[in-house]
Amino acid sequence: MMITLLKKALMLLLVAAAVHLLAVWSLPRLIMYRVMHGPMATAIGGWNVAAFPALADAGSRTVVAPNPDLLYALCLIDLRKGPVQISANPQLDSYWSIALYASNSDNYFVLNDKAAAGKPVSLWLTTSQGSLPPAGAQQVVSPSDTGLLLMRVLVSDAGKEFERLDAARKTLQCQPRS
Repeated sequence: MMITLLKKALMLLLVAAAVHLLAVWSLPRLIMYRVMHGPMATAIGGWNVAAFPALADAGSRTVVAPNPDLLYALCLIDLRKGPVQISANPQLDSYWSIALYASNSDNYFVLNDKAAAGKPVSLWLTTSQGSLPPAGAQQVVSPSDTGLLLMRVLVSDAGKEFERLDAARKTLQCQPRS
């Protein structure tokens, strides 16, 4: 009786561990698949194209709990046909950042206003070290063929700063290069 109970408990523990591991592995991939192929992807208009959503408000739910103090820009990245060149020149004295996410939602690269030190951003995004970047571009190797770029620009007073900050984020470009 005790051995049967122990076997059942062990089997339950193994099944629970397997379900947990499967959820931890699959959920980030499913979430990113939905982002890259769902309604938001349709609204963006394609791969390797910068998109500039409106400033978040109480009704915004494209992302979970969007921050109304940030202007967003994004690109759905597809490296299956070759490298993508990312450029931006925000020229802001306030916070901004560019973050790259793999298809499993892992964040693998971040650049912000402090690290850029007022210089234009020029990134050469590839899946391997084999592709030489253009002069002046920083090579970034993606761990997956597809992913997401998210640019954030801090908004302190939307009424006073919106046009200037919107122009800064709209300097973002994502362009495929072969």
